[in-house]
Amino acid sequence: VAALREIARVLKPTGRLVVGELFGDPHFTTRSALKRQTADAGLAWETSSGNWFGYFARLGLAKTS
Repeated sequence: VAALREIARVLKPTGRLVVGELFGDPHFTTRSALKRQTADAGLAWETSSGNWFGYFARLGLAKTS
């Protein structure tokens, strides 16, 4: 989560972060775990594609009121 927080800190307001995960990687993060970490870091889940074996997720800055 610390790395995602740092990315959120330096990401431009219209910037995007794309995360790719592939099963078998020793640091594999499930989609649901990444969604939780995204929210904790102040990022917003925009969309994702793929399946349980591998996926890409597009994240942006969370909207602030």
